[in-house]
Amino acid sequence: MEFRERTESCLFTAIFIPCCFEKKAKSLNLKVEPHQYFLDVIANHLSVADSSHVLISRPLSKASSDARFYFPVPDTLPSVTYLFGNSPISEKRKGSPHCQLKFNKRASNLVGQEIHGDAILAAVGSSWKSLGTMSCEDISLSSYHRMLLNRVPWGSYKISRDAILAAKLPASFTTRSNWRGALPRELLKSFCHINRLSDPTFSLSEADSMEKLQNTNQTQPRQSGSLNATGNESGMLDGVKSEMSEGLDDIQCGELDNEPTGRGPYRCAVKILSKAGDLIIECCSEMPYRNKSHAIQSAALKAINVLNKDNERICLHQDHATFSIVDDMFNFNQKRSPVYDDTSSAQKKLPQKDVDLDHNHEMTDLNITGPDSGKSPSSGTIVCIQYSIFLLGKSVRECLESKEDFEFEFGTGAVIPQLEMCVSSMSVSQSAQFYTSSPPESLILAAAGECAEKISALPLGESGLEYNVTLLRLMEPPEERMEQAFFSPPLSKQRMEYALRLLVESHAESLVDLGCGSGSLFDALLEQKTDLVYIAGVDISMKSLSRAAKVLNSKLDVGHKPRLATESIKSAFIYAGSITNFDRRIHGFDVATCIEVIEHMQEDQAYEFGECALGTLCPRILMVSTPNVEYNPILQRTVLDCKNDSAGEELTEDVEGKSGLACKFRNYDHKFEWTRKQFSDWALKLASQYGYDVEFSGVGGSGEEPGFASQIAVFKRCDPFHGSWLKARKCKICSEDYNESNNTDLEGPYQEVWKWNAR
Repeated sequence: MEFRERTESCLFTAIFIPCCFEKKAKSLNLKVEPHQYFLDVIANHLSVADSSHVLISRPLSKASSDARFYFPVPDTLPSVTYLFGNSPISEKRKGSPHCQLKFNKRASNLVGQEIHGDAILAAVGSSWKSLGTMSCEDISLSSYHRMLLNRVPWGSYKISRDAILAAKLPASFTTRSNWRGALPRELLKSFCHINRLSDPTFSLSEADSMEKLQNTNQTQPRQSGSLNATGNESGMLDGVKSEMSEGLDDIQCGELDNEPTGRGPYRCAVKILSKAGDLIIECCSEMPYRNKSHAIQSAALKAINVLNKDNERICLHQDHATFSIVDDMFNFNQKRSPVYDDTSSAQKKLPQKDVDLDHNHEMTDLNITGPDSGKSPSSGTIVCIQYSIFLLGKSVRECLESKEDFEFEFGTGAVIPQLEMCVSSMSVSQSAQFYTSSPPESLILAAAGECAEKISALPLGESGLEYNVTLLRLMEPPEERMEQAFFSPPLSKQRMEYALRLLVESHAESLVDLGCGSGSLFDALLEQKTDLVYIAGVDISMKSLSRAAKVLNSKLDVGHKPRLATESIKSAFIYAGSITNFDRRIHGFDVATCIEVIEHMQEDQAYEFGECALGTLCPRILMVSTPNVEYNPILQRTVLDCKNDSAGEELTEDVEGKSGLACKFRNYDHKFEWTRKQFSDWALKLASQYGYDVEFSGVGGSGEEPGFASQIAVFKRCDPFHGSWLKARKCKICSEDYNESNNTDLEGPYQEVWKWNAR
């Protein structure tokens, strides 16, 4: 705040907020001459006689102690009511309890007390009426809209990232190291303070698996400082170790109802009360966490998500809800659906709404330029982009927001959907441009900064936004960082080498890679001479398939150059579809591979895949690999020793055997991870049912306790004479009594994305 002697004029910018909600707030340039009292100047703009007819609100916040609302005194003073239950509830004044001026809900919402009539938001003050010093500070139109946006947690998160038009409050809390912007606990506390609610209280409890976990810890031998997984010392890289060993948050002890003394895992419940002590919300983190801080952050985020969708909980305890007013300001679409309080299944149903927080309009005219580097983001990757966002209108192209270096965790909804969709189609060093329709005007003005005043005067009805994005770099997800740190060559390469050896030894002439992703196996096998004549890949992700097609095309379509390792290949196909569905075009291949795919399905879908692969696709050999959950404590031993988590929080069932420590999945996208026994039970049941032998092996580690890091099952058809065996087993496809017209349940062909035939 600037203090000035009253010997010169004082100029400052304030915000005029009409009581009529349909009228826009606008900037107001105020000039106070040396001989004038600033309240008289404000009174003139409020169209009242003088300063004696002006009321002053309490400060908006402690951070801006002189920012207050100035509004006219009604002809008959109403009860002065504080909206959020502060004491005193009201101060009774003489006169009628009914006010003749219209209620100003925008101003009332920001300050938390009733304001009637037009209001001026100004940061100005004076020590006395005539001479002395005067303090003043400009409040811009953009600042006003940011104040409004800051009233709700999702808005506070956008502001904390200084990315109004790009950032979005993530849907889930993964790890502290991957989170960017204000943490959920901070957002929740800020919301409670702004709305004059009691501070949230957190209650930690140990999960049900605690007893087993402690027993395991007492018997589990501590791993040595190095792991000779592949004949070399593979201690954790310093960068990975830093990622894997975070300290606890600075959680204040007073915020916890209790603090367990055990080693976890923990669940956390959060409770929010009104100042009067009424329960507004109580909910609990969905999963157990080994790290106390992460359990608290997850519970806070869950509470925020409930509050975002359910402002009725706040409406029950205040006259004018923050959410409803902010929603009106930002013109969000609303829809109602029932919701239950997490604390009781018998709780009364409350109305819920899902607000369009992030202008979810269609992305158009996506244009990506630059060569494909092959390095694309996957779930859990930290993405760094450079971007700029322009407002486009009939006669305007104004930059609203730009960042030279903006990081976010891919796959968690940390940016608006259009931006994440754009980045998912890019590789490192590529640039892209796309367009969306215009978001609500208040969101534009909050982002506009100094040009907000100019933009507010423009007709924005037919305007839109232009996004320009460059993908700068990627930080790999924890699973890949861990595997690269422990194994040389990396575990992913060892899996590819295992598959290649299988192809060579089996003299396979046809291969289908089920869940081929971006074509890693194709990239490896086309560098090595094989007997393959026909290759195909299937995946559900069109983005991944486009990259797989590029890999194959670059390896096979060599023009006049000799094809060397690929000279035997005559045809290659890429299909889009689910590997739990049958397609006749990939039936009866020599070898089918499914490498690190089934853990991304639900467990029941993994059984569906096995039945489809062995029961209808009927390859001569099927190779399936999946993570061995019993190996996770070794990969994550540094985390377990210091009792911190940062590479993923999900806990599995207690695994069996010597390494039976309940531990996290390796990747956020994994729906399950199996022990050796669970994997062998699955494989043996399928092999017995469909006439296959199965052999178990793996890569990563020596194979001794607790087994390989990646466990592999190789199914081999019992009878090499496919037809006679299938006739006995009544195979749906190849048996003599099969009739295609009577088996419509087997239809569901894949979409052909790309094909290649030798010239």
